[in-house]
Amino acid sequence: SIIKHPMDLGTIRANLLADKYSDADQFAADMRLVWTNAQTYNMVNSPIYKTSVKLSNQFEKKFAKLKKKPGKRRKTEFKEAGRSDRVKFSNQINKLSSEELGHIVDIIQNRCPTALSEEQNEIEIEINNIESKVLLELNQYAEQCIRKK
Repeated sequence: SIIKHPMDLGTIRANLLADKYSDADQFAADMRLVWTNAQTYNMVNSPIYKTSVKLSNQFEKKFAKLKKKPGKRRKTEFKEAGRSDRVKFSNQINKLSSEELGHIVDIIQNRCPTALSEEQNEIEIEINNIESKVLLELNQYAEQCIRKK
């Protein structure tokens, strides 16, 4: 598999040191990209794949705690996904490559498995079953992919 949007921890560190992230969610999107790329490129039973799943789960737990803590950090408002966000996602996925769609499916499978169903060798995404937070992150990822084209 060819990774169209590479990301690594060294780049994230450099971005942090250069203050390139405007908010925690941008940072989190890059972290998630590292894990999904590792899972896309490596076979399911490989040590790298398994480690990326564990690190992804640890990151999500710690990031959720971090977002709850008050303090010097900028507050990130949680927005509930509405109908317009779901329509936007539906339109955006039609503009993505098959590899980018693969990333989307991997993310949904890991975080909202009930939003996926398989019928006649086709994977169907039930957009209304995607949690708001995940949908907003997927929209952000799709926007990044489309902007880079």
